[in-house]
Amino acid sequence: MIDRKDVMPIAYYKSETFTGSYRGMRYLIRKKETEEGKLLEAVTWPQPFSYEVTADDKKTANTFTYDEAGICAAVDWLNASYEERKEDYDAASRSTGLAETAL
Repeated sequence: MIDRKDVMPIAYYKSETFTGSYRGMRYLIRKKETEEGKLLEAVTWPQPFSYEVTADDKKTANTFTYDEAGICAAVDWLNASYEERKEDYDAASRSTGLAETAL
């Protein structure tokens, strides 16, 4: 399970993208500029490939407020996303032989 302490504080997202992995699920959290202002975007996809080379149809995304509450909501969503696609992520983990790691 991904914990709030496993991701960076809100100031980090001003200029950086946070990436990680959990049991076959890769994910990122980043700032997203919209007409309404700044949001946090979280994206998940199965291993083994990076975000850039993974097909868009294998990615799932959601947006959250750009604040501490948004980070907590993103972490909750990442965990729910893992549970929803657990079989897919576990299969990706087994097929690549990669153990649970952080990127």
